[in-house]
Amino acid sequence: MKPTRRQYAAARAVTAWYMRSYYGTAGDVGVAAMFCRPDRVGHFAVDPGALAAGASDALFRLLVTMTMFQRRSDLQIMRVLQGIAQVDALELTDAARLLELADDGCDLSRSLDTLLERCDLGKCPETKRGVCGQRPASPCHLKRHTELLKRYGHFGKVPTSAALMLRAEGVEDLPSLRARVWDETADPLARALALEAALSRAWRISEKIAAMYLSAITNRDLSGELAPWAEGVDTDHFVVVDSNVDLFLKKIEYRGPMTYRARRAFIQSLAARIHLDELHPTVRRYNPRLVQQALYMFMSESNRRADPADCCHDAPASCGRCPRVLASRCSFNAARDQAAAATAEAAP
Repeated sequence: MKPTRRQYAAARAVTAWYMRSYYGTAGDVGVAAMFCRPDRVGHFAVDPGALAAGASDALFRLLVTMTMFQRRSDLQIMRVLQGIAQVDALELTDAARLLELADDGCDLSRSLDTLLERCDLGKCPETKRGVCGQRPASPCHLKRHTELLKRYGHFGKVPTSAALMLRAEGVEDLPSLRARVWDETADPLARALALEAALSRAWRISEKIAAMYLSAITNRDLSGELAPWAEGVDTDHFVVVDSNVDLFLKKIEYRGPMTYRARRAFIQSLAARIHLDELHPTVRRYNPRLVQQALYMFMSESNRRADPADCCHDAPASCGRCPRVLASRCSFNAARDQAAAATAEAAP
């Protein structure tokens, strides 16, 4: 499905807003730099020098931490991460330690297949303690992890499954996975697809999470020097289609299929007509991940409200400065219009 002129105009206006308001700033959410900040992710923060160098420990920590960011607001997840003690954060993000725990624990935690298919890890709704039906009386690092992460009952599988994914792929660490993929094919898109497929074997790593992670470490316009895997891969394949992006698609009346592939292709088509180098001199002309990041930030009310520099705090004066194509799709502007209409309707 090709974008219409109106859809393209809206996407370009939002992208221009993002490039002047958030791009390259500390307020940008979900980019690699955010995951290097203890004030954002607590003891899960990745050392920027290690990440820039492509160190295996830094890459694995980033993967586990990013996987947390799903189904709840970014701010809620940040609060959970900030509340986890350093010793626990280190265990949750250390691939070698996780494999030791898996090998020393229940037989259902020792391979990726049994962990995914047979482990019935859950959480007691009353006590919030980790539970399971297979070995209910046995202490288990997975039960402890599900309590620490404060997510769904089965979310405690995430860190261990990421480590077991590497074992199942026959590699020691993430740099080794990349090296193997690079040896198997020289085609940039095939490499992107192979990396995506490997990561997606882990528990709760969907196309969206894989794209979020892989774009962070391959897209230099997005991450700068924190993208150690930028060479030789089609980074433009990695587009993060989340609920905020879906809100924008709804605003512009997207009528195409709702498969991940179709929505990604639509955003890539939008990006093909948005010349980013006209909006910022240092970026590539075509970069669908940056366009998608713009849509995400524009539609994320909670993240924008948390940023004191966001124009929403200067409303309604700031709204008058926005072009109609932008203001008409801004959720803050819509909320004010609804409140004004309700006030007028209630007036005697």
